[in-house]
Amino acid sequence: MLRSTTVRRAPRVMALLCAGGAASCPVPGEAHVKWFSKVVNCVSSPLDIAQVVASPLFAALFCAALVVMATVFTVDKQVRRRCKGRPPPALLSGASGAAAASALLRAGVAVYFVCVPWYAQDRPFLLTPELTSGAAWVPAVQLTVAVAVLWRSSVPVAAAGIGVLYACAVWSYGWFHLLDYLYFVGIAAFLVLDALQRDTSAVLRFDLLRLSVGFSLMWVSIEKWVYPEWSYDLLEHQLRQVTMGLDSQFVVMSAGFVEFCLAFLLVFGGLSARVSSLVLLALLVGAIPLAGVLDAIGHAPLLVVLLIFAARPNPMACVGHPRKPWPHRWVLSFAICLLGLMGLYHLAHLAAYPRGRALLSPNLLVALGLVATWCWQAVRRRGHTGGEKLAPPP
Repeated sequence: MLRSTTVRRAPRVMALLCAGGAASCPVPGEAHVKWFSKVVNCVSSPLDIAQVVASPLFAALFCAALVVMATVFTVDKQVRRRCKGRPPPALLSGASGAAAASALLRAGVAVYFVCVPWYAQDRPFLLTPELTSGAAWVPAVQLTVAVAVLWRSSVPVAAAGIGVLYACAVWSYGWFHLLDYLYFVGIAAFLVLDALQRDTSAVLRFDLLRLSVGFSLMWVSIEKWVYPEWSYDLLEHQLRQVTMGLDSQFVVMSAGFVEFCLAFLLVFGGLSARVSSLVLLALLVGAIPLAGVLDAIGHAPLLVVLLIFAARPNPMACVGHPRKPWPHRWVLSFAICLLGLMGLYHLAHLAAYPRGRALLSPNLLVALGLVATWCWQAVRRRGHTGGEKLAPPP
């Protein structure tokens, strides 16, 4: 009786932890800043890593995030232990659930690529609102994707159409700008693997989709720290009511931490992956009345993916030996991932826009050190046989 009661209460505890963290600070609409801000310029240099990390506010929020993540992973561990090493039941688990999830995603993609050319008749865009294009063939490709994705036999055509739109956006706006939208690549890969209908690709397609969505969300959260002026402009001119009288720096930096924590749990959490999906879903839906129809259409594919993740177990959930303090080790992984991705952001920006900057600048050396630490930690954890490992497919 005690075990069943614990398992029943665990989702409530997890929801309070994740939702409480999200509600502790007003998130700037969860609207994508690049769609609305007037000062977005990816060519401009981001803030130095030391300038961000040395901020007392960043340090305080970073420590708070570590405490929250330690608590969440501890609850995850207790839930898995009470469930005898198996993930709690989910609506879209098993083969039938995977098929339903695939059908749901295909329907979401179809609706999205019908809405985009309809809504953006006066100002057509490729994949997201700021990726505008005057090419006459773009609406035709979008409608072709919407139709082709409805039948499994023609799904590869739809995936190819998404790939063409993404490649065109890379050509026009640069690959660095498109790292925000890597989840479109994940959706296209999912559709192709789903159309193959092979047992070996059954789990892989969901893993690729989860990784691409998690990376995109974490990447966007880092932008709130290294390009805070983008969010400041959005808060000042369009979402002033979101601040609730709080300092804009606190709002923007807190929003970045909330989004990064939820994205990390989405990729590596157990039950917390489903709860974080629901919290992200609620934040995105809650932003629609503030940001308008454009925000609803632009986030439509992400909303469908988050709905699927909320109803499916996470085969990538971190598990480990029940007697080892693996939650604390995953908190360390969280910290290294956060700093490592910040370093990777700076390295990617330098590669995309070199502009004759000094190759051995202090910021570059710090970025290289963070990325090297992140890679070393990932390789070490992957090769460690007695520690944490990824959960087997349910």
